[in-house]
Amino acid sequence: MVDLDALARKARRASEYGRARAALRVVPPIAAAALVAIAAGVDATSCLVFATALLATSVALRWWSRPGALAVQTGMTVGALPLAAGALTALLGAVCDLADPFRTCASGCLAAGFIAGFGATWLAGTHPVAHPARHALLAGAIASLTAAMGCAGFGAGSLLAVLGALAVGGVVAAPLRWRSA
Repeated sequence: MVDLDALARKARRASEYGRARAALRVVPPIAAAALVAIAAGVDATSCLVFATALLATSVALRWWSRPGALAVQTGMTVGALPLAAGALTALLGAVCDLADPFRTCASGCLAAGFIAGFGATWLAGTHPVAHPARHALLAGAIASLTAAMGCAGFGAGSLLAVLGALAVGGVVAAPLRWRSA
């Protein structure tokens, strides 16, 4: 005779193991992005702090649900642009001053942050999810953490510029996206 309780426990354990494995698939891309940014010259401490926050948030969202996994995918995709802008700025050796945050480093992160915020909100409307606004907010949060890995090392001015630009881009895209949908 088959013990149904033991079989149910084994099935739950296998299901949770599979969900954890799927959630942890985000580790290599985040580690690679952090290593590339650090190799380009971004401050290692700032980059690793945001990479750790991004990793914890991404794994939790991917484990939580399919819409969470889609938000992570969208956020990391659009957040790669400001991350690359920050890494490129560091690679080119731009000097950033906290007293003058709108120099080269902040300007590049500002433009890339606006595009990423716009893209996160726009792409959030393309996924068939129950709550597109929640999806856009989650994707924006992931994009912010991804962007911060590349721009945080330039100081608070650059970090605030990219996060503000991400938010403005999302606000600009929201009425355009949901009006045309």
